[in-house]
Amino acid sequence: MTQSRERPLWPFVLVGSVVVLAILAAVGTWVYGVYSMSDPVPPALGARVEGKAIVVKFPVCPTDVIRRVEVTDFHDDKTAHPHVLWWASNPTTPSARNGAVTLWSGDGFERHAPQPAQSAIPRDLVLGYLDPSGGGLDGVFTPRTVSAAKLKPGQYWTRSGARTAAQIDAQLGCHRSK
Repeated sequence: MTQSRERPLWPFVLVGSVVVLAILAAVGTWVYGVYSMSDPVPPALGARVEGKAIVVKFPVCPTDVIRRVEVTDFHDDKTAHPHVLWWASNPTTPSARNGAVTLWSGDGFERHAPQPAQSAIPRDLVLGYLDPSGGGLDGVFTPRTVSAAKLKPGQYWTRSGARTAAQIDAQLGCHRSK
C-alpha cells in the first residue's frame, strides 16, 4: 500500500496573492505615471462683450510683463505658425498691463494691427500673450459663446463659467499687492 501525501495549499495561495498584488501595483503605477505626465490644464482666460467690443482678460501676476498679444485662427493647424489675424504690442495703460485687452481696437497699446474685416474673423479664436522671454499664455474662445453669455457687470466668460478679473488672476496662485 502506498501512502498518498497531500500537499498543503497555502504556498499556492500565497504565491497567487503575491502575483495578483504585483499586477495591481504595476497597473496602479502605470495609471499614476500616465496621469502625472499628462499636460496640466492651463489657466483659463476670460472674455466679455462691452457694446460692440470684445474684452479679453488674461490671467496675470503683478510681476508678469505682457509684450505682445496675438489672435490666430484655432482651426489653422496646417502649419507650425498659424496666420496672425490681429496683434497689439507694448501696453501703455494699467488695464492692458494687467491683461485686459479690447480686441481689434489696440486701445492701451503702443502699436497694433488694423482691425480685420468681420468676414475674416473665424468661429474659434486662439488668444495669447508673449512676455519678454518669448513665453506666455494662450487660450481658445468662441466669440458667439461669449456674446450669448449672461454676465453680471465685471464678469468674464471662461471655460469654467462666469468669473471676475480677480478670479481669473487667482488661477495662477500669485498675490496681488497694491
